[in-house]
Amino acid sequence: MPKKLRNIIVAGKRTSMRLEPAFWDALTEIAQREGLTVGALCTRLAERVEALDTNSLSSAVRVYVMEYFKAATPRPEEVRCEMAVAAE
Repeated sequence: MPKKLRNIIVAGKRTSMRLEPAFWDALTEIAQREGLTVGALCTRLAERVEALDTNSLSSAVRVYVMEYFKAATPRPEEVRCEMAVAAE
């Protein structure tokens, strides 16, 4: 899947970022859920770039998207408990 290049405003400066379409979609969804623009969300992520041990905003975005949705997904043991209760 080819990456899409988009221009966004990060910390008041125009920058380009190349991501796969699924990551752009996920980033847009997260921004909407959090009540932010994609640019505002990326500005926050840009502040975390050093903490993620990377110098790439694109990489930081990919990691953040994965972490965000992983945190929102129930753990397997939680699902098993709900299923066991539902089966009773």
